[in-house]
Amino acid sequence: MNWKVLQREFFVVQIRSQIVRFFSGAPLLSTFLGVAALMAIFELVKELFFKGELTLWESHTITVFVTATFSTVAAYFIRQQADKLTTKAQAAHRKAAGIIQNIFDAVVIIDEKGTIKTFNPAAEKIFGYKEEDVKGLNVKILMPEPYAAEHDGYIEKYLNTNVSKILGKNRREVPGKRANGEIFPMDLITSQMRINERLMFIGVVRDITDYKNAEKELDRLREVEKQILENLQREVSIAAAIQANMIPKSSYLFPQHPQIKAFGVARPAKEMGGDFYDAFPIDDNHIVFVIGDVSGKGVPAALFMMETMALLRSKITKPKKFSSALVTINKLLCKNNETNMFVSLFVGLLNVMTGELRFINGGHNAPLLAHGNGRFDLLTVPINILLGVHEEAQYEVSSFQLEAGDTLVLYTDGVTEAVNDQQEFFSLERTIDVLTSTYADVKVLVHGLLNEITAFCGTQSQSDDITIFALQFNPDSVVSESPVFFEWSDNLSVGIEQIDEQHKTLIELINRLYVEMVSNDAEVETVEEILNELVHYTNVHFGFEERLLFDFGYRDIGTHGKYHDQLRNQLAKLQNKVIESKVSVNTELLGFVKRWLQHHIAIEDKRAFIDVRMKLGDETEGVKLEYQP
Repeated sequence: MNWKVLQREFFVVQIRSQIVRFFSGAPLLSTFLGVAALMAIFELVKELFFKGELTLWESHTITVFVTATFSTVAAYFIRQQADKLTTKAQAAHRKAAGIIQNIFDAVVIIDEKGTIKTFNPAAEKIFGYKEEDVKGLNVKILMPEPYAAEHDGYIEKYLNTNVSKILGKNRREVPGKRANGEIFPMDLITSQMRINERLMFIGVVRDITDYKNAEKELDRLREVEKQILENLQREVSIAAAIQANMIPKSSYLFPQHPQIKAFGVARPAKEMGGDFYDAFPIDDNHIVFVIGDVSGKGVPAALFMMETMALLRSKITKPKKFSSALVTINKLLCKNNETNMFVSLFVGLLNVMTGELRFINGGHNAPLLAHGNGRFDLLTVPINILLGVHEEAQYEVSSFQLEAGDTLVLYTDGVTEAVNDQQEFFSLERTIDVLTSTYADVKVLVHGLLNEITAFCGTQSQSDDITIFALQFNPDSVVSESPVFFEWSDNLSVGIEQIDEQHKTLIELINRLYVEMVSNDAEVETVEEILNELVHYTNVHFGFEERLLFDFGYRDIGTHGKYHDQLRNQLAKLQNKVIESKVSVNTELLGFVKRWLQHHIAIEDKRAFIDVRMKLGDETEGVKLEYQP
């Protein structure tokens, strides 16, 4: 049976089923009732009209003619309805035949024995068989092993259990087998139907060889892309290392000049950045320091930055040619600048013997200056045009006299424009406040500001390069004093000598840890040793304090203990980070410890021990408490 015969059988079944539906049930009953009603009306009219005057033969003859007329009319209407049904069925037949014959997907119909009954033109094209070659054969000739051997068992299981794994399911990928033995991937969806009470299975197949080949090619291209990216990443890492090596790395930048303490940090937002600082001597009495911010980010900015640094070192060689050197550098940066990049610069030329500072500000942020331990303020300076913008630009030199104890801080806009999770800027005002409140050695100053920025930003990723450079002028001092990170003051006293002494010990340990972490570049083992001592003593102090407050019946002992747990957790976090990551510099959490202790001692402890002193009957400060919990 080929697919045309199958279609014809399907057409006959459609006609028969529709006629059966027409002559059964409600349609047949309504027709019968209509004819019966008409015949009853006719008999009534006949009796009324003829009034029994007709003979039996005449009455029967009239009834026969009327019945024949009604039957003819009924037959006519039935024929009309049958013709309509036939026309609809023929249209459906042509539509189904057209779909099966012209569909791009292969249509294979088999019976309950797996015998192929229909094999449309698309199936011939996909599998490579002619319909007459495969009709009557088992469908497993279209399958590779082990599917071919298992297929008849699947049909038998379905006929016995009416449970199928694939029948009526979504399209799925299976292997097919062409006439030439080639195995190929195909999408298959299956369904079933009954024709003349015979169960038929319909399979619709789509050849996805081209799709799978394209998928493999895409995977290959992805792998090539991955290799290219890895190679590019290696090259970028090398370039980043070269760039990083161009920026000075020593603890202090001018060890040959003890009256000068200079230190800087550059932290790019990406692996390579456009921010930089540099510092170098040009003779025995003059040093040059510079900070710059190249437009853009990433590799292009880094290349322009390295070009700028090379020009600065090669052109600024004599104090008398300071101004002309910047003019020359600008012209060279403008030349062949097809990317239209530019750089802001603050370049200082300092006489280390006299403190005379000559400088040029090429469109950069004004520096911050503090006299001694005073507040940092903006140093008002003339601003020249950016370098790399206008080839004929001229640059005005300004001068300033540094005094003993003066500190100069240079920075890029990545400092003031750092953003936190609430989209707030770190701001110039906050920068000044942080520098003023943590005034110390330049190294501590720079790291302190950087750590405050990190803490401020929280989980917000760094969006711009950050560079900070600080310089202190101390002509009469060769060795700077050790910085004090956390200083004890009388306003931290709680009025009980034992507690005050323990607080002072905690502060001393925090200061030791900070000095080792930030100023001395201590080994991890040294930092870990001090940190362990701090954690141990904190637990000892908190235990002593909590037992004392409990023994004196402090009403908020529970809340006070929870505050202590906060610090214990933060110290444990700091301790684990140092131990696990082997990172010695981590001032962010240490800054939290400082701020926590300042607040806790000044507020919570004072409140608690006022209550204790009241119960001792002595409200004076400095109670000598003889107490061993």
